[in-house]
Amino acid sequence: MDLTDEQVAFLANLRNGACPAVAALDASMIGPLIRAHLVRWDDDPAESARRQRVPGTTFTLTDLGEQWLVELEAGHQPTE
Repeated sequence: MDLTDEQVAFLANLRNGACPAVAALDASMIGPLIRAHLVRWDDDPAESARRQRVPGTTFTLTDLGEQWLVELEAGHQPTE
């Protein structure tokens, strides 16, 4: 899987915790990460109930995403 530098940086940043979904994270950047099971999109129904608006959503790193980063940092070609 060929990821852009921006996608790799986004994955690495998720090690610090969940990242709120924002408009700057468009489908062309996040979509491939979700389809590859490197990132999970979590809806927070509690947030939705509090604000009476669109559900609060965050992106989190999956176990496969963490493994992919470890392989990349070790100088190996990460598997898909």
